[in-house]
Amino acid sequence: MKLSTRSRYGIRILAQIADCNAAGKLARGSEIAHKQEISEGYIEQLMIPLKKNGLVSTVRGCNGGYKLKRSPEDLTVLEIIEIFDGHLRLVLCEDKKLQCPRKNICPSSYVWEKLSSTLRAEAEKITLKDILNVSAECHNRATHG
Repeated sequence: MKLSTRSRYGIRILAQIADCNAAGKLARGSEIAHKQEISEGYIEQLMIPLKKNGLVSTVRGCNGGYKLKRSPEDLTVLEIIEIFDGHLRLVLCEDKKLQCPRKNICPSSYVWEKLSSTLRAEAEKITLKDILNVSAECHNRATHG
C-alpha cells in the first residue's frame, strides 16, 4: 500500500492552515505553495475535496485565505487520508464490494484484515493537533540546536 501524494500534501496543507489560524491569520494559497513547495494550481485542486468535506473554507478579499472549519483536535489523519484515497486498507481483497471468491479459504485474509484494522485504528488516533505539536518540537530543535 502506498498513500497518494494528495493525502500526504493534504495533511501538510491542513497543518499549515491550522498553524496560521492558531496565530490568528488566514493561510494564503501563495504562502502555502511557497512553504510546502507545491504549485498553487495543485493546492487549489486539493482544496476542492477539503472544502467539499467541510474541513476548510475560503475567505475572499485582499485579506482572504483559507481557514479550518473544525478544530485540529477533531481532525484525524484517517479522515484526511480517506478524503483523498478512499477507505484505508492494505489490499484490495479487503474491499467488501469486490467480495474476493477466496476470502473464506485464504489463510492470508486474516493477516490483511488484522493489519488493515490496526493501521486504521492508529491513523484514527493521530489528530492534526498532534501533527502541529510535533511540528513545533521540530522547529524548536532546529532553532535551538
